Amino acid sequence: MKTIRLLVIISLVFIGCNKTYSQDNNSIHELDSIAVNIFKSVNNKDFNTLLDMTYPKLFEIVSKENMLPVLKSMFEGNEEFAIELPKDIPEFKISNVFIDKETKADYAFLSYDLKMKMTFKNQKFSDEEKDTMQEMMKIQGMDVEFISNNALNVLMKDRIIIFIKDDTTNNLWKTLNYDPDSPMFFQILSVGILEKAKEYNQNLMLESKKKQKTN
Repeated sequence: MKTIRLLVIISLVFIGCNKTYSQDNNSIHELDSIAVNIFKSVNNKDFNTLLDMTYPKLFEIVSKENMLPVLKSMFEGNEEFAIELPKDIPEFKISNVFIDKETKADYAFLSYDLKMKMTFKNQKFSDEEKDTMQEMMKIQGMDVEFISNNALNVLMKDRIIIFIKDDTTNNLWKTLNYDPDSPMFFQILSVGILEKAKEYNQNLMLESKKKQKTN
């Protein structure tokens, strides 16, 4: 379904967050400052800054010029839909900093819940279509609540951004969204980082499952 594909793409967006540390050291404080800068850029729709903070290996596959209209569509919407991101800052968690044995890169993970309101400009959904969308989006890890026949609130839990610092970044921290369904994602990162990211993601899902049982 085209709507679901659009929402999966939107899940690559950087979203703001509060401070919750799993490790108190200079690297974590530096990552927090970078994250805040990214998230302010999201609120200000400063797309060039967002691209400047993106892991440069991505641009070996997709150029900045081609990424820019994608970002604009995500944050500004297009002729088909409009997106509203909350101005409040949800909580996030930064992991410990790890070192990849293969590439010697430093990396860490940022996890957060992504919320948004999506309004379709030229489409309305019947009750049956709403149920179908909710079921299919649930499979994609999205909780959807329709607030009208053409507007819905979307919650994507446990989204992950990877911070990376290596030779290609001139030893500066850059970011890349965790997207295990994208072939490009596997072209960009080493096996070690991919495995650690998968483990981190699975642990997040396990912790969420435990919280559901206690609530």
